[in-house]
Amino acid sequence: MNIKQLTAAIGAVLFSSTAIAAPSTPSINWEPQQYSFVEVDLEGNGSYKQLVTRVEQVNINIQWSAWSGDGGDSYKVYFDDMLVNEGTLAAGSKTGTISFLYDKAGRHTLYVELCEGGTTCARSAGKPIVIADTDGSHLAPLPMNVNSNNRDIGVKQDLVTGAYFVEWGIYGRDFDVTNIPAQNLSHILYGFIPICGPNDSLTGNPKRSLEIACAGTQDFEVVIHDPWAAVQKALPGVDANDPIRGTYSQLMALKQRYPDLKILPSVGGWTLSDPFSSFTDKANRDIFVASMEEFLKTWKFYDGVDIDWEYPGGDGANKSIGDPINDGPAYVALMQELRAMLDQLEAETGRTYELTSAIGAGYDKIEDVDYQAASQYMDYIFAMTYDFYGAWSGVTGHQAALYCGEHISAGECNGTGLDESGEPRKGPAYTTDNAVQLLLAQNVPSKKIVVGAAMYGRGWEGVFPTGTTIDGNPMTATGSGPLKGSNAQGVWEDGVIDYKGIKSFMIGTDGMGVNGFEVGYDDQAQGAYVWNRSTGKLITYDNAKSVIAKGQYVQQYNLGGLFAWEIDGDNGDILNAMHDGLGGVVQPVNNKPVLNVQSTVTVNAGESVSVSATATDADNDVLTFSWTAAAQLSISGETTSTVAITAPNVSQDSQFAATVNVSDGKVTVSKAIVVNVLAPTSGGENTAPVINTLADITLEEGATATVSVIATDAQNDVLTYSWSVPAGLKRVGDGANINLEADAVAQNTDFTVSVSVSDGQVSTTQNFTVTVTNNDSTTPPAVDAWDASKVYVKGDTVVFNTITYKAKWWTQGNSPDLGGPWDAQSPPTDGEGNRAWQPSAVYNSGDKVIYQGNQYQAKWWTQGDKPDSASVWQLL
Repeated sequence: MNIKQLTAAIGAVLFSSTAIAAPSTPSINWEPQQYSFVEVDLEGNGSYKQLVTRVEQVNINIQWSAWSGDGGDSYKVYFDDMLVNEGTLAAGSKTGTISFLYDKAGRHTLYVELCEGGTTCARSAGKPIVIADTDGSHLAPLPMNVNSNNRDIGVKQDLVTGAYFVEWGIYGRDFDVTNIPAQNLSHILYGFIPICGPNDSLTGNPKRSLEIACAGTQDFEVVIHDPWAAVQKALPGVDANDPIRGTYSQLMALKQRYPDLKILPSVGGWTLSDPFSSFTDKANRDIFVASMEEFLKTWKFYDGVDIDWEYPGGDGANKSIGDPINDGPAYVALMQELRAMLDQLEAETGRTYELTSAIGAGYDKIEDVDYQAASQYMDYIFAMTYDFYGAWSGVTGHQAALYCGEHISAGECNGTGLDESGEPRKGPAYTTDNAVQLLLAQNVPSKKIVVGAAMYGRGWEGVFPTGTTIDGNPMTATGSGPLKGSNAQGVWEDGVIDYKGIKSFMIGTDGMGVNGFEVGYDDQAQGAYVWNRSTGKLITYDNAKSVIAKGQYVQQYNLGGLFAWEIDGDNGDILNAMHDGLGGVVQPVNNKPVLNVQSTVTVNAGESVSVSATATDADNDVLTFSWTAAAQLSISGETTSTVAITAPNVSQDSQFAATVNVSDGKVTVSKAIVVNVLAPTSGGENTAPVINTLADITLEEGATATVSVIATDAQNDVLTYSWSVPAGLKRVGDGANINLEADAVAQNTDFTVSVSVSDGQVSTTQNFTVTVTNNDSTTPPAVDAWDASKVYVKGDTVVFNTITYKAKWWTQGNSPDLGGPWDAQSPPTDGEGNRAWQPSAVYNSGDKVIYQGNQYQAKWWTQGDKPDSASVWQLL
């Protein structure tokens, strides 16, 4: 061997030794890895816009170091066992910062691998990483701490059982979301969301707090009134170190436990309704509706909007405002505009959003609004059938009764004849029945009317037997002032007391009365009261009997259900009675487990890969896992959440199927996994990377689209990405995932974008087309006929039976005329103006539709009933 041959041989040995040397084991910086799509300044005390910022993607930032060994030339980042990012490093790197954009929420274990030569890697120790989003997808189901007096009843199909939960309840009452008996609720109404602008009804600290929250926000936009309570304070059931805290974080976790529960932000309320009086100006409504849309995009756990305008026409907290002529039409217009916004949001998200409103139940409140006109845009009208009487006046009476009391004359009850001053009465007495009948007389659909129950009482001092005009009936005496009491007794403001305070300090455990109080009930009114004849204290309230009567009334008139103000005042008696009145205990519906697992894994022939599945269960049932796979695959640990899958030796790249199953003992949920097995390359020959097909994109000018490249390499080489983006488009980001922003175009324009993926030796290039549409274009694109074999995504349009439909989400094989993922778009299809039936639309008696080529006419109000199978429809 000559000297050149010897030198070359030694060099080859040295090179081989260097190439297979193990890289250093990296360590991740100690700082917490916490990110959020809604960033909250947890320690700040500024305005809402200073404290809360929404982003579309989070910027993951990982500092790592490896102080011993030889370093590395590339890295990989894993969330659990899912590869989420990789890249190259300068040879021998021992420290660095990895940054990349990410768009999925979750709670994972983070690992960083430092690699040498693209094949040999050393993995760091795991570290928790939290990526929070306001849908709560990063949270486990909320652990509950509910008063055991609440029976485990469930919810009733097609009937509302709702209750208000108030932002300030976490303070004096010490009542947070874990205390809500949500297992028995269909709806939670969150009180209250304020509107910035004129709020003269507020005084003191609440007004100062709102002024701080609204700083930098234009009038008629919404904000959070108390950020400390809503998003900053550490509360039970949620990690105190999470990026979002407060009652909002609890509600997000509550949705993980009860995913069908509807949570609505209630906008306004008694002292926050002043800005509504400016909604006769459409420009102000437009600001509000746009702000409400942004609020729902920010706080994704909310399921719509509840409007609590007290009251259109006036007579609210601020007596100087209210327009009896113009407020009513403004209210109807507001409902129409909110519904349009919610429909658009539904099209974007694939979710369903409800629109509701709490309304005054007096005749003078109802007459100022055409609720039939408004109701076509609404899901429910929450009639506040309480507060009929209270200590703002010395006149006593049943504050939440179903009917008129024994002491009220027939003329006073029905609003006929002359009042005590000899003047003609203007309307019927305040009762639940009178309110409902007035709404039905306006032709409001009965199923949209929800009756209110009181979880509190209203009371007076100075009501003595000597003052009664009917012996023994305290409702015929005059009160001298509002009820007094302590917080411990449930009196948080003069004249008002929590139901649980009435039960403990006035009714007693045997229901017969304690502390000098006698328990009374007006069977004609279906109204309860307690009275202390010696002290003159009188409290009128809803009890189990009166609430059951209201529930039976709901059934009698086919109404929408019951709701209550407010849940922290109840000990379980009132909510239990709401269910008893609506039909008693229902068999709780079992919630199936929610299963998550990566859809594909890649492994070299003859090697193993670890695959992990996670699952949650809203009922907190014990979950069991099982795995199955094609015969060619070997699975280790098939009854655990994490298994090792060993691939067979194959001569060419192959795919095999595996399945993970999770069971709660009642139902099993399964998900399939594709296992890509890579065959070894012969003779060390390098092959080019393979790029999965990139779909063409259509977006409007000014809009942004995310492009993700999925590429594989048979030799597992580190891949790099380079992009060619023409003028007219702007690229944001690098690597496999980028955003493309469209510039303005004069007309619909096609752009060709290319991406090249290199393994360091050879590259693969793929092109795709980006079509940018001009917003002002008046020429609609051609629409193809629906093809059952074709895959459609959100926004795709097709023609079916001469009707144009638009896809709301991914679909294949779903006939457009059956609704579901499709919405009809085209104008009427015949000379009589009939449209295609849509499951989300509301139809009234006489409405005509086309369904599967036939014409049908509605006999009465309907929503969601298929024309070919429901008796509400008549075939024409």
